[in-house]
Amino acid sequence: MSKLPKPHIFKPEESKPLRWGVFGAGWIVDAMLKTAAKNSNQKFVAIASRTAGKAEAMAQKYGIESAHNSYEELAARPDIDAIYIGTLPSDRLEVALIAINAGKHVLIEKPITVDLAEAEQIYAAAKSKKVLALEAMWTRFLPQMDIARQLVKDGTIGEVELVVSNFCPANLEVPRLFTLGGGNPIIDMGIYPIALSQQFLGEPEEIHAFGKLHPNQIDEETHTFMRFKSGARSNFVLSARTALPIYAAISGSKGAIDFGTPWFTPSAITLYSNAFGDQGETWIDDTGMREHWGLIHQVHAFAQYVEQGLLESPLYTHKESLANIDTALKIGAQIGTRFK
Repeated sequence: MSKLPKPHIFKPEESKPLRWGVFGAGWIVDAMLKTAAKNSNQKFVAIASRTAGKAEAMAQKYGIESAHNSYEELAARPDIDAIYIGTLPSDRLEVALIAINAGKHVLIEKPITVDLAEAEQIYAAAKSKKVLALEAMWTRFLPQMDIARQLVKDGTIGEVELVVSNFCPANLEVPRLFTLGGGNPIIDMGIYPIALSQQFLGEPEEIHAFGKLHPNQIDEETHTFMRFKSGARSNFVLSARTALPIYAAISGSKGAIDFGTPWFTPSAITLYSNAFGDQGETWIDDTGMREHWGLIHQVHAFAQYVEQGLLESPLYTHKESLANIDTALKIGAQIGTRFK
C-alpha cells in the first residue's frame, strides 16, 4: 500500500495577522485565547461580554488591550478586522448580525445556531456584506483530517462504504448542555460525528435514531444510523452520559483509515489494507498541539481566507454547515429532544 501523504498544515507564518475582537468570555473563549497566545501570530486585541466583569477578567488573563460590556461597541471599532464569537448558541443570530452588519469577518463557534433558518440568515447577511463567515468546525482543519481527505480523494482506500464513530465524553456535569438554549448534546457534540460522516459521504437519504432523554427532555445519549445515495452507511454513538475512548474510522473497498483518539482533536491517523491482521502505517501529529490547542489551525486558515478575499471556506462551506445542522435537527426530532 502507498505511503501516507504529508498533511497540509495552516502555519502561523503563512497567515497574515488580523486584529481580532472576541464576543463572549466563557470556557471555549478561554481555550481559544490560550492556544492563540502560544501558537499564533494573530492579534486578539479586544473582548466583550454582557456579564459584568467577565470581559475584564479574561482581558487581564491574556493581556488583551481592551474590554467592553457591549458587543455593539466592540464591533464599531475601525481597528478590528474579525470577530470570534463564542457566546451561547441561543444568541448567535443576534450577535453574529451585530458583527456582520459592522463589516467584520466572523468565526462563529459550532453549532453556529440550533435553528436552520437562523443559520441561513447569518450566511446570507455575510454574503450581502461581503465578509467571510465560517462556522468553527475546527476538526476540518486538523492535519490528520487533511491526510484522510487525500487518501479518499486519490482512491487509496477505494470507494468509501462505512464511517463509524463515537463522541462520548460524559458531560452530565456541564449544566449548559441541559439548559434550553445552551446547545443540546445532539447538536453541540453530535455535530462532530455528523460532520465527519457527511464530509466523506454527503447528505444522508435515510436517518434512523433512538436515544435517552434527560428528565427535562434534552437528549443525553443518541444512537444514529444513516444510509447515503451511494449505498454507503454511517453509524455513531453520542453520549453526554457515559465515557468511551472517542474513536472514528472510515472503511473503503480497498482499505481503511483509523484516527487516533480523541479523533476530533490533533491526534494521529493509521492507514490499513483489507488484509486481516495488517498492522498499518501511522502518522502521528508532532506539532506539539494537543486537545483544544488545535483550535488555532482554523484561525490560521481563516486569516488566509480573508487575505484571499474568500467569503466562505473551501474546506467547510456554508452548504455543508447547513446540511450538518439539518441532520442534527432531524435526529433530534426522531429521538424527541427539546431545543426550545
